[in-house]
Amino acid sequence: MEFLPEQFDPWAENYDNDVKAESGFPFTGYAHLFNSMVELAHLKPGELVLDLGCGTGNLGAAFLTKGCSVWASDFSSRMIDKARNKYPSIQFAMADVRDPLPSGFPEKYDVIVSAYVFHHFPISVKIEQILRYWNKYLNPGGRLIIGDLMFTSNSEMQKVASQYSDSWEEEFYWVLDQDLPLMKKSNLNPHYQQISLCAGLLAFGL
Repeated sequence: MEFLPEQFDPWAENYDNDVKAESGFPFTGYAHLFNSMVELAHLKPGELVLDLGCGTGNLGAAFLTKGCSVWASDFSSRMIDKARNKYPSIQFAMADVRDPLPSGFPEKYDVIVSAYVFHHFPISVKIEQILRYWNKYLNPGGRLIIGDLMFTSNSEMQKVASQYSDSWEEEFYWVLDQDLPLMKKSNLNPHYQQISLCAGLLAFGL
């Protein structure tokens, strides 16, 4: 199951309206999720933040208001264009989350965040990328926070799938009773918080 920039480019124009509506799956809890990610980051002014899969820049902007320097990437050119117009103080560049950081980006960050991206990857790739960013791009004492489509169990996921069958798509959603043990085997022991019926966060380094 592959996802491509071409699938997201047409969404750029209406993306902000869709997420602000927060109606049902998948964006119920959108604002609460972002606020919780910022709160858990325990930010200090001047810290460097990397936003992976930034979309139209809304999460990075939340960190910008806290006095941080924000660098953000996305693989959709139209999402990046929209983000640049909205938030000129953020440094944007095109890149896939699984690729090296864009040229000119800092080598290390105090906080790395990503929202509504990792559910496109199977758990093996999720763990691989979390470890890569943790070991290669995070400063000592840094924090890595992922906000995404998460469920406590497969049965809870199936309830949401049935309730929102019109908007449901099969993806590699986080199922925490399965995924947390696999992360622990890789020496990852995140703080987990469920935000809404479909949104949750994982925080590393707290």
